[in-house]
Amino acid sequence: MRVRAYATQSTHKTLTSLRQGSMIHVHDDDFSRRGEEEFYEAYMTHTSTSPNYQILVSLDAGRCQVELEGYELVLHQIELAMTVRDQIAAHPLLSKYLRVLTSDDLIPAECRSPGGECPLEAGPLATEEAWGAHELVLDPCRLTIEISVTGIDGDTFKHEQLMDRWGIQVNKTTRNTVLAMTNIGTPPRTAVAHLLRALIGIAEELEAAADRMAPDQRRAFDRRAGALAHDHQPLPDFSRFHPVFRADPTGAARDGNIRKASYLAYRDDLCEFVGPGEARARLEAGEPVVSAIFVTPYPPGFPILVPGQEFSADILDFMDALDTKEIHGFDPAQGYRVFTPSALTDGPA
Repeated sequence: MRVRAYATQSTHKTLTSLRQGSMIHVHDDDFSRRGEEEFYEAYMTHTSTSPNYQILVSLDAGRCQVELEGYELVLHQIELAMTVRDQIAAHPLLSKYLRVLTSDDLIPAECRSPGGECPLEAGPLATEEAWGAHELVLDPCRLTIEISVTGIDGDTFKHEQLMDRWGIQVNKTTRNTVLAMTNIGTPPRTAVAHLLRALIGIAEELEAAADRMAPDQRRAFDRRAGALAHDHQPLPDFSRFHPVFRADPTGAARDGNIRKASYLAYRDDLCEFVGPGEARARLEAGEPVVSAIFVTPYPPGFPILVPGQEFSADILDFMDALDTKEIHGFDPAQGYRVFTPSALTDGPA
């Protein structure tokens, strides 16, 4: 077996480096024999001939820091994350409205080995053993906080509560969760104390508002919280690429040529906009509707449609049920950008 692994790491998110500092890690047994020339050619094509040396110096400083004192810094990072977990679970008001998800919530049972829960409470050595033995485990420094009981969706909780009111930046959100994380640069205790103070303040306001609710207001609040907790439209399965964008339209392979579809989408005469209703009507009439661009709701933040992919009823149902404010590739006024029927039959002239 020959190992050929390439990975990028956004160093500025987890180690000491300036913003936009990142690295490419290469572990390739055949690098000098098969990959070196192609790698450097691709790298030089996409990099600048005038690099920012301050960023490069910060990357080297971060590498040195991790080598000399990384273990102590990471232990401190994990300790702060565990403090947040413990405080949320132990605080009577926080535990009423918030919950930090565990491996039982985030990792399907079929993907865990027997006893495959991440032993966060057992210390760093047990955690390290779990990372070596199990296929999927939790990163103890990332805290996925479930907030559906608050009745506030993740995007609103992030921007209107944490960012605007408390000056706290969190990484990612879903409809009913926010993701907080610690890193080796987290100030000792102060950042954790500020986050907990903010969460307690939000919970206190929710509790006070609940005491003032009339019965009909309480029922409406409970319905909203229940919808965040349970009413999740199932993610649609990938439909298929249109035969125009498949190397072998009659073959069993489902792969498609996204590059071909992406470049074809630059032709305005081969694209048009259709609204959700018209797209559904075309599908019901047996006509293919093929996306010309990526359609990416955030959250979850990954494409529901890619260039060259056909729409399906499940995809339209999912999009109609979304209450997400940010959807890249979909214009509420115009609809979806799709290929015209002539682009799918005749192809480009």
